Amino acid sequence: MARLTDERVKLDEYMKDVLSDRLQIIADRMEEHPEIVITYFQPDEKKNGGAYVTAVGMAKKINEYDRVVVMTDGTAIPLMKSLV
Repeated sequence: MARLTDERVKLDEYMKDVLSDRLQIIADRMEEHPEIVITYFQPDEKKNGGAYVTAVGMAKKINEYDRVVVMTDGTAIPLMKSLV
């Protein structure tokens, strides 16, 4: 049975700005380890496309060099290049 994959949605400039603003809010509250819900695209390693994954947890830091949000449980969630 074949795995179903989704295509990555391309965001317009307005949505990129909205996401950037929300990321800044998280960054401003990082000392509080805010609980966040974040949905991101995880590419399939074996074929085109991938799946959207939703993570819920407390943010630990934003690593701008690696372009990831790191959760307190160690999960690293990739960010779009244009958001960091």
